[in-house]
Amino acid sequence: MAVFLLLALIGFGVQTWRVSAWQDDYALLDAKYKTDVAKAEALTEKAKADAVAKEKQWSEKLLKAEIQHREDIKQIIADSNSAKSAIDRLSKQIDTASNRMSTATRETIIEYASASSVVLEKCVNEYRTVAQRADEHAADAKRLSDAWP
Repeated sequence: MAVFLLLALIGFGVQTWRVSAWQDDYALLDAKYKTDVAKAEALTEKAKADAVAKEKQWSEKLLKAEIQHREDIKQIIADSNSAKSAIDRLSKQIDTASNRMSTATRETIIEYASASSVVLEKCVNEYRTVAQRADEHAADAKRLSDAWP
């Protein structure tokens, strides 16, 4: 019986030691798990903060682009109105010149035709330049649109 009691005590001691070792291992793994969770949460918070900062940066950039676009549109409208006024003045001058043609001398008519030819040539060159720039702009816009994710 003493042997049985001694064996029981030794077995109980070994089991207690094993349970203690398991508890230590569990505590170590639990601490490592909590550390990993804390690291993951910190990385998640950092990623969220980075995303918010990037979104704010894009938002500010978009706002600046919108403001610049509005200013550009205002300038385009002002330029268009100025050009319309110049065209109206030129139309009045042409009407006046046309009305005077019936009483003009031959030399004056030749001079007028020559000047008109020069003006027409300049207009054609300007229209060609504007058309080329418009085509280039359209190609750039299409490239940007096609390349956009």
